[in-house]
Amino acid sequence: MKLPRMMMLMVAGLWGTGSAMARAQTADDVPQTSPPGPVPPMTQAPPTNPDIDTPVSPSTPVPLGEVPPMVTPEAFPPPAPPTQVEGSMAGYPRWMSHVGAAMMLGAGYEDFTYNNVKAMTGAGTSWDARLVGGTRQYVGIEAAYVGAARSIQTLGLASNTNLVSNGVEGALRLNVPLVQGAALVEPFGFIGLGWQHYSLTHASSNTSDLTGSDDVMSMPYGGGIEASYRMLMLDARFTYRQTYMNDLLRAEGGKLNTWGVGGNVGVEF
Repeated sequence: MKLPRMMMLMVAGLWGTGSAMARAQTADDVPQTSPPGPVPPMTQAPPTNPDIDTPVSPSTPVPLGEVPPMVTPEAFPPPAPPTQVEGSMAGYPRWMSHVGAAMMLGAGYEDFTYNNVKAMTGAGTSWDARLVGGTRQYVGIEAAYVGAARSIQTLGLASNTNLVSNGVEGALRLNVPLVQGAALVEPFGFIGLGWQHYSLTHASSNTSDLTGSDDVMSMPYGGGIEASYRMLMLDARFTYRQTYMNDLLRAEGGKLNTWGVGGNVGVEF
C-alpha cells in the first residue's frame, strides 16, 4: 500500500518541478522594453485658417498642412463688358443702326438757269419735307414734297404777282456712311424724278405772254452731306432740276430748270 502511494507522490513532484521550470524559461524569452520617454516638441506650426476677409485667388497654391482659404467674390475676375455691334446706337433698336430712316423739314435758295426766265423773276425761296430711308446704308431712297416762290415782273402782270411751284419727287441715294457709335457723318449723292405745278398768284388780269399755270416733269440730281447724333439729323445739299414739257413761256420759250442750295433738320428713327 505504501509503495503505490510513494510512487504517486514522486510523479506529482516531478510534474510540479517541470511546470515551474517551463514558466521560468518562458518569462526569460520575453524581451524587456524600456518605459516610454518624453514626447518631442512639434517642429511644424499647426494648420492655420487665413483671414477670410482677405481676397484670395482660386488659383493660389495652398501650402502642405494648411487649410484651403475661403474664396471670396472679390477673387473672381470682373465680368467681360457687353459686346457692342460696330456702329450701333446704345439704347436704340438694332435695326436702326443698320438701316436708318429720317423725317426732315428744310428751306433754301433757288433760281432759274435760263436767262429769259431769270430776267423776269426774283430770287426764290424754296422749302421741302422729306422722308429718307437707308441713311446708314450705301444705297437709300427719298420721297419729298418740294415748293418754291419768287416774284415775277413782266408786261401784262400786276406788280405783286408771284410765281409759285409745288410738287413731289422721289430719288435714289448713294451714301458713304461714316458711323462712330451714335454719331453719323455721311456724304451722299442722289438722282430722281418728280412732278411740279407752276402757277401765278395775284394774276387775275393776266395779259402777258405767260400761261396762268403749267405742269412739268422734273429730274432732280445733286449731292450733299448729312450728319446725325442719336435722333437729331441735319443735312446740307445742292440740287439741280432739269425740267421737261415746259409750256409756261408761250412766246419767249425756255425751260424752268433751276438750281438751289438748302438745308434740312429732322429726326432719325
